[in-house]
Amino acid sequence: MRGELQSYIGLENIESNTGRLVSFSETLGDDIKSNKFGFTEEHILYGKLRPYLNKVYLPDFAGVCSTDIIPIKPDSDLLIREFLGYFLRTPEFVSMINAKSSGANLPRVNPKALLDVYIPLPPLETQRKIVAILEKAEATQRLRAEADVLTQQLLQNVYMSIFGDPISNPQSWDIVKLECVCKIITDGEHATPKRSQSGIYLLSARNIRDHEIDLSDVDYIDDEEYDRISKRIVPQNGDVLISCSGSVGRMSRVKDDIKFQMVRSVALIRPDNQKLNSAYLEYTFDTAYLKMQIAQSVNQSSQANLFQGKIRELKIPIPPMDLQQVFAEIVEKYEQLTESQRITSRRALTLYNSLLSKAFIGELIA
Repeated sequence: MRGELQSYIGLENIESNTGRLVSFSETLGDDIKSNKFGFTEEHILYGKLRPYLNKVYLPDFAGVCSTDIIPIKPDSDLLIREFLGYFLRTPEFVSMINAKSSGANLPRVNPKALLDVYIPLPPLETQRKIVAILEKAEATQRLRAEADVLTQQLLQNVYMSIFGDPISNPQSWDIVKLECVCKIITDGEHATPKRSQSGIYLLSARNIRDHEIDLSDVDYIDDEEYDRISKRIVPQNGDVLISCSGSVGRMSRVKDDIKFQMVRSVALIRPDNQKLNSAYLEYTFDTAYLKMQIAQSVNQSSQANLFQGKIRELKIPIPPMDLQQVFAEIVEKYEQLTESQRITSRRALTLYNSLLSKAFIGELIA
């Protein structure tokens, strides 16, 4: 209702594959511009847009969701909600339902196609046993994710121990506008580029995660469209990308030689490496000091937007370059550790998906 807080879930709030809720907070009814569906604790929320993203969430509260999400309420006399939730996340189901989706650039699942799917239906007691095994396996996945979060928090603690809190600025570093210590600050193409099925990455705000460029749900443009675009950017290692629409303020450093173009919802910042280290800049965006500035700079006319001119005016403390370099070396070691953790996580996910598949062909429980 207008003027009241709503538990609103958009597709971006459901994490792919894991079914976890991310970046979620209650929203004023006035701020929910799109149509919506209601749901309860008895529903499953299934993401029908880009079904290959495998977005399935089992809420423990009532609320409303985007129309890109289908609320499903199983018959509890026949089907345990958690059993169905796991089934919807199996690699086999994801592959099958993706083949049934329609739409070239934005494939969607028709609710009727979803209802037409056959599901194995063992007795309720067998369903409970299968759910119990899969929940234990999923708990291992959660522990891995929690370890990743703790590692990230450790790096923030290192930042504070070297530089201090930028709000109080205990070392009295010079505070300057970002444009004074950067070579390039620009956003992406304002016109809508013509998408293709493959080719050059076209990054939008959804692809910018904190300290990660997420290419699991990326658009493409072909070489001809890339040549046509007026605001072409040749990315370099060390460029910092920031999301400028929707979930504003997420940032990631370019660490690999990848060719991409951006739409307007992404801005690129190229530090002057004689004055500003890109790793230091990336993690300064994590501080409350910059988050408050960004919040004050966001235009809220229809949806949250951070424009290029406001990014230029953001203020940042500038420690000596030798200290920035010390921190950058620690970040490099941290990134080597996180890459090792990602490999472990991928192996764990492979084993988990194997369990999921066996659960629904009768190989997990006799």
